Amino acid sequence: MKKRILRISLIIVSALIIWIAFIAFESEPKTIGDLMESYEDPGVRMRIRSPFSGTVLVAKNGEVIFEEAYGEEDRENEVPSTIDTKYGIGSVTKQFTAMLIMQLVEENKIKLHDTINKYLPYLPAEKANHITIHQLLSHTSGLPHYNGLQDIGVSLKDFGNTSYSPKELAVLIGKTNLVNKPGTQYSYSSFGYDILGVVLEEVSGKSFAELLDEKIVNPLKLNNTGFGTNEYISKELAKGYSYREVYGWDWWISEHGGKTTEAPFRDQSTAYAAGGMHSTVKDLFVWSEAVKSYKLLSPELTKIMLTPNKHGHCYGWVRNWDDIIEKNINVRLYGHGGALTGNSAFIGMYDDATTIIYLSNRSNLRAEEILHQIYLRANNLKDEYSLKGYPDRSSYTAFKEAGGMAALQNYFDRLSEYSGYKVNPSTSTMRGVMNIHLEAGKINVADSLKTAFFNSHNPDERTINKFGYNFLYSDNPNYALDFFKENTVKYPLSSNAWDSLGEAYFTYKDYKKAAICYKKAVALGEKVSHKSLKLYKENLQKIENILKG
Repeated sequence: MKKRILRISLIIVSALIIWIAFIAFESEPKTIGDLMESYEDPGVRMRIRSPFSGTVLVAKNGEVIFEEAYGEEDRENEVPSTIDTKYGIGSVTKQFTAMLIMQLVEENKIKLHDTINKYLPYLPAEKANHITIHQLLSHTSGLPHYNGLQDIGVSLKDFGNTSYSPKELAVLIGKTNLVNKPGTQYSYSSFGYDILGVVLEEVSGKSFAELLDEKIVNPLKLNNTGFGTNEYISKELAKGYSYREVYGWDWWISEHGGKTTEAPFRDQSTAYAAGGMHSTVKDLFVWSEAVKSYKLLSPELTKIMLTPNKHGHCYGWVRNWDDIIEKNINVRLYGHGGALTGNSAFIGMYDDATTIIYLSNRSNLRAEEILHQIYLRANNLKDEYSLKGYPDRSSYTAFKEAGGMAALQNYFDRLSEYSGYKVNPSTSTMRGVMNIHLEAGKINVADSLKTAFFNSHNPDERTINKFGYNFLYSDNPNYALDFFKENTVKYPLSSNAWDSLGEAYFTYKDYKKAAICYKKAVALGEKVSHKSLKLYKENLQKIENILKG
């Protein structure tokens, strides 16, 4: 009887959820305002990872057609957002840093193909003598992103809680390991833009904040834009929040189907010239118009600044972000997003003179979905322009019936053509396609995909490691070893890579090889006082005890 009642209760609950979903999805929002209201209070229809809280501005042909604020800039004190609320803009800061560099190029104080040893002679020669200003601007310097700190024993938490002078930050970055040879490959690096900030200070004799005010903020009268101190950020900006979805019974007692928490503190000196600025949507609109009308830089140098390099990256901008092109193959744009813990931002300048800007005090918003849906409504378009032909990869049979590898290759060839640069399948796609071929016993195809992934995708250490563990704990555990081996070849100075390889050998009960790897992890970890050194030593001791019998 109890089981029957429980089954009936579950059926009722399921029916109620379906009914709510039906009500939520039965009609699409017709206007930009309707859309943003649906994002602000999304219920079960959320498609952007978090309820929206922030500001939005949309313009056509230089005229604002929509601007509105949503949510709260301070949840604890219930302070509503306004159109003039200031937000951290994260990596949108890179546009301003790039502009400052180009302005000094125009003044003949910096040359794009100078190596950074000319400006920062205290950095290690093996980096400073080979990395150019152009490479820093275009993300081809070989410097790592923030995950490069792990290899030198610095946790992201410790990094974010530490105050650095510009020179101290540059010295720290100088200790990180290159992820590839300078000038050869695209690899997104905020550290590269931090180095540009230090170069700006060295050349100008002014702080990044002072130079920003002098050359951009004051001339454009951007009264709510700048690079502030920790105290200014805490008092004047919207507080940042992170949102996490919850499921089951927790959903019923949650707010918007998730849990919202205040974002942790991060010292401004660590965000710096790569992501430390703040602004408003109004100021960013003025900024975007100034870029297009050459108010701050000559047409010749603006053209260089906006010329795509590898992977569509210009200087501080991206040409035709493939995630947006994939949703509408007819659009072309310059844009860039920003994401700090607790903040998201995006500015998009479309070739048809549509400008879309949003700022939010929520993390991990799906910028491509927000931009796409706003663009459709700003231009009275239906959602019917997405790239077609992505093959079903739910199973090997479904994948083959949809055209298999030929269809997948064709899809990304067409996306590359529309975007203007080579677009590879995502890492999740590659992993999924490998899995279905392994499950079908098509080892040769899986091996060819693995080789293509290593050679064409330029995966970073974290991605390769993730692949290894995904396979290690899957139905194909033996397939993991090559990923862990590849990580030690590509990142031989990474103690974590060697520890992971040791764990794989341990899983396979090859204890002698595991011991060799753990010894390597300990030796490398001791050189940089790695935060996981204790764990590495424990792993080594465990293996040695097993080998002693």
